[in-house]
Amino acid sequence: MMNENVKNAFFKQVGREPFAQKFGIRLLEIDDGYSKVEMKFTSDMENILGMAHGGAIFALIDEAFETASNSHGTIAVALNMNIT
Repeated sequence: MMNENVKNAFFKQVGREPFAQKFGIRLLEIDDGYSKVEMKFTSDMENILGMAHGGAIFALIDEAFETASNSHGTIAVALNMNIT
């Protein structure tokens, strides 16, 4: 189980991360190897078909990946990500 001080630090960091702020991404839950995030969809995130742009969806996925992969106490970055 993740230390409460570490959890609070994650919430604080995501809350002030410029990219997360720009996309309205919020961290809802964090634990060892687990993260739950949300993003409020706005009309400026639409693609040419009026649906959610893949880049917006990927931004949400990347935030969850970033926080979950770094929840173990070591710095982790993605070299490659694939969504199928």
